[in-house]
Amino acid sequence: MSQRFEGRNLEDALQQATQALGVDRWQLTYHVLLEKRGFLGGMKRVVIEAEVNTAAAEPPPAPAPLAPLPDARPPRADRGGGGGGGGGRGGRRDGGGGRGRREGGGGGGRDREGGRGRGPRRGGGGREFRTGDFETFLGDVPEQGPESEAAKVVREWVETVTFLAKLDVIARTEENDTQVHVKLYGADASLLTDHHGELLDAIQVLANKALVGRKVEKEIELDCESFKSSREEDLGRRAREVADRVRRGGREELLPSMSPIERRIVHIALRDDADVTTDSRGEGFYKRVAIVPRPASEPAEAPADEPEDQPSAARDSD
Repeated sequence: MSQRFEGRNLEDALQQATQALGVDRWQLTYHVLLEKRGFLGGMKRVVIEAEVNTAAAEPPPAPAPLAPLPDARPPRADRGGGGGGGGGRGGRRDGGGGRGRREGGGGGGRDREGGRGRGPRRGGGGREFRTGDFETFLGDVPEQGPESEAAKVVREWVETVTFLAKLDVIARTEENDTQVHVKLYGADASLLTDHHGELLDAIQVLANKALVGRKVEKEIELDCESFKSSREEDLGRRAREVADRVRRGGREELLPSMSPIERRIVHIALRDDADVTTDSRGEGFYKRVAIVPRPASEPAEAPADEPEDQPSAARDSD
């Protein structure tokens, strides 16, 4: 008979099940009933239903780890001279081998200057520079244009946060009457847009929470590699496709769980639709948007008291 177990994540919930049922992991059959995420998208609680699978076959034992290969590098004394005279201590002091090592002659030069041919290592995550990194990640960064004091505050705040997160990115600001746009460039730009832009959205929510109404009076919008425009086009297209099905079938449909910023895009995409309307369902940071047939008496324009996650990105943390 199956039982329910709860943990901080799936691994923790499975550990609870194995201890309670007194079996090994491979003897369990389970499925996830609930995944509750925290404020910034990380897993906060998982509920599973598990039972003992008496027909499960024991997995084969894991292969033994391979023994480490012996170090094939020559002894240090044999790497002395780089094409000069004798490689002994005297040769290095006389300038033969020593000059070769310091100025890049022979194998010794590579070892001192670049670590066996590798370039200098970046800070942060420790990934090495590769050919074309500067051209790819620095050559396309525009110069910072004139900016207001508020935009400068936003840019410095974003750069501080990304520096503490050890992200190799550079911030540039643009501004209009209602928003401060921050565009991020750099070698770690792809990390910001991974997993549907969760990290980019999280930094934007924190920026609006920390700055808007305190040091900045305008809404703050972050973007990276034109990710936001691509996401808006994709979400808008998907919302209109679902709206067409709702219009034809007359029955509401629920979209998958989305962040406040993603829900806002869907609300805006369909707010002028004469046949359907949208409604956020659920609790917490991640909710689902319901696309429902619009009542005949309801106007097509968005009402003044539209859902709190709809009108402003500054409140995207509903």
